[in-house]
Amino acid sequence: MTSSESINSHEQLDQSNYPTTETFSIPLEPSYMYCGMAYLPYPRNELAMIYNHNMKNILELCRIENTNFQLIRSIELLDLTSSIDDFVWCIQRNEFLIISNGQLFAYNLEHEQFTNNLIIDKDKNKCRIACNSTTIACVDSRTLKLYDMKTLKYLRQKRLDHVCEDIEFDDQYFVSTHTGKLEYLDRTLFSIRRFAIGGTSITRFNTKLWLIADAFDDRLLWQSLDKLLLTICHIHQPKSIVIIPSFSRIVIQCNDPNRLLIYDPISLDSCR
Repeated sequence: MTSSESINSHEQLDQSNYPTTETFSIPLEPSYMYCGMAYLPYPRNELAMIYNHNMKNILELCRIENTNFQLIRSIELLDLTSSIDDFVWCIQRNEFLIISNGQLFAYNLEHEQFTNNLIIDKDKNKCRIACNSTTIACVDSRTLKLYDMKTLKYLRQKRLDHVCEDIEFDDQYFVSTHTGKLEYLDRTLFSIRRFAIGGTSITRFNTKLWLIADAFDDRLLWQSLDKLLLTICHIHQPKSIVIIPSFSRIVIQCNDPNRLLIYDPISLDSCR
């Protein structure tokens, strides 16, 4: 199946195509402090994880096609020793965007070096980051700040009425989660939907659905723009979620114990 065919197939899926228990799980090193995950799409097709151990931040890249998640590459982020709040892979810049200690860092994977940095929050509050095709969104405490993708120039900001646990940002919506609220903003940053749903991590599954992990209630939720669809399972301490659209794999990184939970469609062959 071609890449476009795989994406079209992924668009047809919803919560009914997945089991309520994981397809398989992978234990992670129990002593590491994991900072999240990011998916690097084709031609890389790799899963990135960053963890902190002995005051060092380590970036790991893994294969994701099989059940082994074989380690491909491990890189120590030498110029970044403070704890990492959040990170994403930016396709347009071909770089990682990393938030740490109130600053935004751009990291070039090919040259294994930082290329830029920018102060986001002088008070060094915990920040979240996401990006769409043209803009980078950062949230420090209750303030959403937008930056130009190419220049990192500050564009505008919006005060939010809740402290964000996580954000998702694309060319259609900005979505933020809180312990008791889920909010959708449109492209003008006007609030269009609010739900009394808690969440600590969010990702877009396809053009119709989002997945929300809630570490407080130990659950994973499916959400459309209009309503909550289904709690697919109870998951202990979910930290972050990644979707692999090429074969519709859901990867969830959990704490206590550190592990990856993998959910594949019930009829996987039909999605390839």
